[in-house]
Amino acid sequence: MSNYFIINFTDNSYLQFSSENPINNKFDDVTVTFWDNSEEKCVFEDVIQEAITTLYNGIKSQVELTSEFEVGNLGRAWNIWTNNLSEMVEDDEEDIFRSYWIWSTREYQTWLYQKNGNLYIEISPSYKWHYVEPAVDEQITSFNEFLEHYRANVFELPSEQIKNIIMSLEGMKTELNII
Repeated sequence: MSNYFIINFTDNSYLQFSSENPINNKFDDVTVTFWDNSEEKCVFEDVIQEAITTLYNGIKSQVELTSEFEVGNLGRAWNIWTNNLSEMVEDDEEDIFRSYWIWSTREYQTWLYQKNGNLYIEISPSYKWHYVEPAVDEQITSFNEFLEHYRANVFELPSEQIKNIIMSLEGMKTELNII
């Protein structure tokens, strides 16, 4: 596994962009892993173009978190909303979380939003069985138990770090010909 890019949040918490092979073009596969101390969480697996573009657009747009949500609680609210969705989504039912969403895997959601002039990235667990039937021998956790143990990671991104991330992402976009 070769490292391509790292975004540090603290001494022990960071996002690591890595690939099985060197990244030479925008369609190469990349995995983004969130490291919290020694615990690793895969938050994205797809082509590098998608990883860079969604993160870049999210940082540049800095969507304001509405007053109905608190910093660090967006993922929890999304899990509850998703769990309460009926089988048939109503025409007037809007996914109010879409504008904050950056990446997702079966187990994690990554959100980016602004609140009171500060930019935050939130990495939150997803209930694994929202859209997927459990495997035959898979141990199932109830949704209520999931919520009892729910813990998101949220980091405020200082303005200097935001500038550095944007510069790095713009460099990668140019290098990989990502428009």
